[in-house]
Amino acid sequence: MPARTSQILQLVNSIGRVNVNELAQQFNVSVETIRRDLSALDKKGLLHRTHGGAMSKQSKDIGRSFQARQRLNSEAKRYIAQQAIDYVFEGAVIGLDASSSSWHFAQQMPDIPCTVVTNSMHNINALVNKPNIKTIATGGVYSAKYAAFYGPLSEQLLLRLHIDLCVFSCTGVDSNGAIWESNELNASIKRKLLDASGKKFLLLDSSKFEQKNLIKLGELTQLDILFSEKAPNLDLQNYCQEHQIHLSF
Repeated sequence: MPARTSQILQLVNSIGRVNVNELAQQFNVSVETIRRDLSALDKKGLLHRTHGGAMSKQSKDIGRSFQARQRLNSEAKRYIAQQAIDYVFEGAVIGLDASSSSWHFAQQMPDIPCTVVTNSMHNINALVNKPNIKTIATGGVYSAKYAAFYGPLSEQLLLRLHIDLCVFSCTGVDSNGAIWESNELNASIKRKLLDASGKKFLLLDSSKFEQKNLIKLGELTQLDILFSEKAPNLDLQNYCQEHQIHLSF
């Protein structure tokens, strides 16, 4: 293996994720050269190629299963979802991610005429006995671990839709306004869901305040409302106030 590609592999395995432009600067070569290096490593199965960079095979899928997340802070998540239900209206198109918080939201949704778009089997099952709610499954590659669909097919559907409001969660936020996810699989489809949505609601139990993870999903400035069961610290409150992000707790 050439010295540069060997160094790139060591780097991605040590920090989890690398960016094409940063690697090009670091090794003083063109972006196209770095892309070829990453593609070659990807073909050998040594890393996972992503848009704009690559990530370690060792950290590609480190998120908790749905069953594990479902048991964590369930009372807080139920309360948080109940707050967000107030924003459901007849005729709305609502996007739900595959988080356990969204599942609590789906369980509590009133049976009124509206449409739900989701990649989560648990959300689909929660809505199956609500005949007035039209459910659109994204399709794609099924992950048994997350009980949800992922990949290009899922994301292509979201690119063709307009969603009135989306309800999603994440693994953490920090006081600098960053939203974090544990793996690229979840982060990628959540970005497409956010891009397709008019209003964006983040459901976040307080254990996730000041928590960072592997993947930066986005910024709190993308949100309309941050729902939780208790107030965040003053730094995060001040950030939300400065950027006109409504806090509900």
